[in-house]
Amino acid sequence: MLGMNAAKAQIQTPDTTARTFIINASIGNMQEIVSGKIAAEKAVSPEVKAFANRMVADHSKAEQQLLQLAKQKGYQIPPEATETPVPEPMLEQATGKEFDKMYVHMMVPGHRNTVYMFETYAIGGKDLDVKAFAQQTLPTLKQHLAMITAIDDRMTKMIALRGE
Repeated sequence: MLGMNAAKAQIQTPDTTARTFIINASIGNMQEIVSGKIAAEKAVSPEVKAFANRMVADHSKAEQQLLQLAKQKGYQIPPEATETPVPEPMLEQATGKEFDKMYVHMMVPGHRNTVYMFETYAIGGKDLDVKAFAQQTLPTLKQHLAMITAIDDRMTKMIALRGE
């Protein structure tokens, strides 16, 4: 009988990796929203502005879905994970083409890491609802990565052509 109770208790143990994934995804969403809002205002390139606006829209939507999922599942998320983060000081201080380069160069590795985190949970996550969220969100994140990588490649080629 003791073995049955231990097995039952183990089944009821919450999935801490799902909670950790939700917290990290929320922090990432909030960072993308803050950076995107700054870039939407400060970017010189229409392409960078459009990307920034897309980041604000897509990550705001993902954050709403994520918080609804966390609430539905009963995962306690610390307020720090959902508060507006302090913007990157270098990003706030940069202007013109320097701002565009800095923003784009920050977005590329950030999106690579985010795609990796979502792929990892989409494949091996234990909480089926959180896993489904990761799987559903992944195509959009991969699209973001492809978009920002293409922008970065074009910017790098233009800088090389101008000899900067």
